Amino acid sequence: MAESGEVALFIDFENVRYGLKNNYGREPDPQLLMAKARKYGPVAQAVAYADFTEHPDFFRRKLEVAGITPRDIPRRSPDVAHKSSSDMAMLMDIIDCLLDRPTVNTLILMTGDSDFIRVVARARHRFNKRVIIAGVPGSVSNDLIASADGADPVAEPDWAPVTPVEYSPVVPLLESSLTPEVSTTETSDLSDIERHLIKLIDYLDRTRPYLTFLFVKTHALSPTSQVNLSPMQVDLVMTNFKERGILRDEVREMEGRTLRLLYFTREHPLVQHVLGTAPSSS
Repeated sequence: MAESGEVALFIDFENVRYGLKNNYGREPDPQLLMAKARKYGPVAQAVAYADFTEHPDFFRRKLEVAGITPRDIPRRSPDVAHKSSSDMAMLMDIIDCLLDRPTVNTLILMTGDSDFIRVVARARHRFNKRVIIAGVPGSVSNDLIASADGADPVAEPDWAPVTPVEYSPVVPLLESSLTPEVSTTETSDLSDIERHLIKLIDYLDRTRPYLTFLFVKTHALSPTSQVNLSPMQVDLVMTNFKERGILRDEVREMEGRTLRLLYFTREHPLVQHVLGTAPSSS
């Protein structure tokens, strides 16, 4: 297997950023990401994939300064993160690299997503490339690592993992507080996690100028939120909220960008009961 030559770096930016924030309480440093790739040889190609409208603007500049091209991939669906087109764009660029860049002998994939297992196996066994998985510990598929030549985690040895915050259940609502608009059965269907997430969204809605799906998701995954959920669970709960009318979305032009904003339906009966704002029956 080739052990020298040029290097191609592919960064699943959302996966890396939220993995670092959730597991280490840190933001990614593009200079460190590039330095990790350069250990394996001269970097001929370096690309980071994300819907960058959902991330602070300074990341674009920091990536460019580090020699990494930010590739902006608009989200196909505002509901579920794995429906983003970023993974497909990254996959197609990896294939193009395999076909068009014979001088690249090492691929560095900064991701933890098991969806890349097949292309990793193809790169190694058909194209004789070395593949290194550089994911965030705690956010990497073990099968993805097993499919590659090795792992080089995106975390320094002296970084202390964030201590997980145990979820503190929300006190269940009393049946006596229910109004006719919402049945006892419907309200009891809300899990403690859903109740807590509604309170988190309420707080963000009151203290931030606007909300987006990824902004809420980032706070929900933060260890300080006390919502002990995986990224997929957050996706499912928020999708459920949209189906029930607790959240709605709308595309708007803001600050020179097109954003898909989230709106919190405070008048929804379930929201009113969780927040204690239901109108008196008297």
